[in-house]
Amino acid sequence: MTAMDTGVATDIAQYAEQVRAALADLGPDQVDDLTDGLEANLADALADAGRAPRGSLVDEFGSPDVYARELRAAAGLAPAAEQRDGVLRAALAAPWRAFREIDRAALARLRATRWFPGVEDLLVALRPAWWVLRGWTIAHLVLQVAAVEPYPAFWLPSTFAGWAVLVTAVVASAQWGRGRWRTGPRWHRLLRLVSAGSAVASVVLLLWVPSAQRNELASLRAAVDAPAVDGVVAGGERATNLFVYDADGEPVDGAQIVDQDGRPVTTEPYGGDLWRQQQYWPGGSDEPLFRTGAPGADGVLRWNVYPLRSAPEGAFDLDRYWETNGLRLRDDADGLLVEPDWPFTTRPPVAVPGASAAAEGATDDTGSAPTTDGTAETNGGPTDPAAGVAPSTPEPVAPSAAG
Repeated sequence: MTAMDTGVATDIAQYAEQVRAALADLGPDQVDDLTDGLEANLADALADAGRAPRGSLVDEFGSPDVYARELRAAAGLAPAAEQRDGVLRAALAAPWRAFREIDRAALARLRATRWFPGVEDLLVALRPAWWVLRGWTIAHLVLQVAAVEPYPAFWLPSTFAGWAVLVTAVVASAQWGRGRWRTGPRWHRLLRLVSAGSAVASVVLLLWVPSAQRNELASLRAAVDAPAVDGVVAGGERATNLFVYDADGEPVDGAQIVDQDGRPVTTEPYGGDLWRQQQYWPGGSDEPLFRTGAPGADGVLRWNVYPLRSAPEGAFDLDRYWETNGLRLRDDADGLLVEPDWPFTTRPPVAVPGASAAAEGATDDTGSAPTTDGTAETNGGPTDPAAGVAPSTPEPVAPSAAG
C-alpha cells in the first residue's frame, strides 16, 4: 500500500467514526445496522471514481452530519432531535459502542490467523446444537421458577406441562436462530440480552444438574438405609393417636402401651421436641396445636400413654426444658389442654382367651409379682424405668392435668 493509500484509509476511518458519532442518539444496534460496512462503501465509491479525492472526504461526500442524515432518511428514520435525552443516550451507549468496536477488531484479528477460520466454520456448523441448548436452558429456568417440575434439577421434564414448555422454547430458539422471525431494534436488543444470559445460565446448569442429581440420589439412599423411627402404621397411614378399649368395650383412658420387649410404643417420633414435632391446625383454631404426653412421676412427659392430649405451645414449660432435659407441662396448663375425640363411645365386648391364667401369671415392668395390696415388690429396683427412682406410691396412669 502506498503512502497515499494509507492516508486515504486513515481519512476514511476518521470520516466513518464522525458519521457514527452523528448517529449517537440511536441505539447501538441501529448504528451498527446503518454503518455496517461504511468504510468499505466509501473506499468502493472512491475506487469507482478511479481517482483519489480532490480534497477532503467532506468535499466528496458532504459533512458527516449530512451523510448521517442521508443514512437516516434511507432507513426511514426521523431526523435527530437536538435534545438532552439524545445526548444522554449517546453517552450511555458509548461504552457499549466501544465494546462492539473492540469485539469487531478482535474478530478481524482472529480471522486473519490460519487456524481460526476452521474453528469458526465448526462453530457455525454447531449453531443448531446451541439453539437447542438455549431453548432447554430457558425452559429449565421457567419451569423451576414456576415450580412445575420437581426440585432440584432434571435433564428432561417429567410432566406434560414441562414438555410443552420445553418444546415451545426449543422451537422458538431455533426459529430465531434461523432468522425466520424478524423483530424491531428494541426486541432485537432484548433477544440478544436473553441469548447472552442463556449462554451463562447453560454453563451453570450443565455443571449443577449432575451434582444436584447425585446429591438427591445420595439423600434417597440415606433415607432407605436410615433406621426406622418410632410410629404406628394402620391401613398404610401413620397413626397420630391411639384409643384403647377394654374387653367389655369400654374406653380405657391413660393406657400405657409397650411392645413385646417392654419398649414404649409411640406415635410421635419427635415427641418432646417442639421444633421437630408435628403440629396441626384444628378447625377454628387461631394457633397450631401439639400433641402432648402424660407427665410421669418426675414431671417429664411420657409419650406412650393414650390417648394423647393436645396443647398449644404456651402450655409447655420451655424455660425448664434445658434444666431438666425433658419437656414438661406448665402448672397452669389444665385449661389449655384439648381432649381428643374418641372414635367410638363403646365397642362390642369380646372374650379374651386365657384371660384368667394370664392375670394370675402377670408381672409388672420390673419383673416383680404384684402384691395383695396392689403395689409391686421392688426387690431393690425402681418401679418406673423412665424416672430411674422408686416412688413410694404407685405412679398414676394419667394425671388429672392430661385428663
